[in-house]
Amino acid sequence: MRIFQITDLHIGDVDQRPFDVDVRENFLLMLNTLQTQQHDLLIISGDLCYEDGEAEIYQWIKEQLDSRELNYQIIPGNHDDHCLMVDEFNLPSSYRDNFFFSSNQDEPPVVFLNSGKGTLHPSQVPSLKAYLEATAAPVCLFMHHPPIPMGVPYMDDNHAIKDAQPLLDVLTQHPYPITIFTGHYHVEKSVRWKNLDIHVTPSCFFQIDWRREDFAVDHHRCAYRWIDWDGDRLQHGLIYVN
Repeated sequence: MRIFQITDLHIGDVDQRPFDVDVRENFLLMLNTLQTQQHDLLIISGDLCYEDGEAEIYQWIKEQLDSRELNYQIIPGNHDDHCLMVDEFNLPSSYRDNFFFSSNQDEPPVVFLNSGKGTLHPSQVPSLKAYLEATAAPVCLFMHHPPIPMGVPYMDDNHAIKDAQPLLDVLTQHPYPITIFTGHYHVEKSVRWKNLDIHVTPSCFFQIDWRREDFAVDHHRCAYRWIDWDGDRLQHGLIYVN
């Protein structure tokens, strides 16, 4: 199974150029690049909108994805309105209360969580626990926020996930490796802790300087992550797109 991941689109209104970046053009460049390559699934891991979730922006994003006939999944970020996402992307109504979902049984184990508000809805942790107890295998997990500090002072100190301990208790009890792919931090960063391999994918907007305690833009190169996952062997890497 080949997966592409992009994250942190931060798309605003038409003609809006936050930080003088044409975020819509960045998104279209990514889609045009990815649609020429064989893959099974595109995952957009949160912050589809620039500041706050807007129906018109979700509609535009959906039009671009559907017009290219891409098979995709989306999860919310902290700048999204997950209920609006459910409506505009025609997602199951149950996702309003519990955004936990997983891949089909005949596919490699892939799990999706909603950390969009900076924490997990309480119903997601029991759902994840039950899933992992029934899955005697390594698992690949997507969420917006990294579940532990990633050595990025500005984000770790100001914008990290809250109340992550119940989630970490469930994840680290799994007797198999769990590979977690996230966004949110606008950097390229990886950390291994216990049975968890955690990888932050760079944004489609800009990347921050991970060494500084204050906010600073490092560069404007966007990237996507390719992931080859068969349920046993997992390979992945980043490709930057100018």
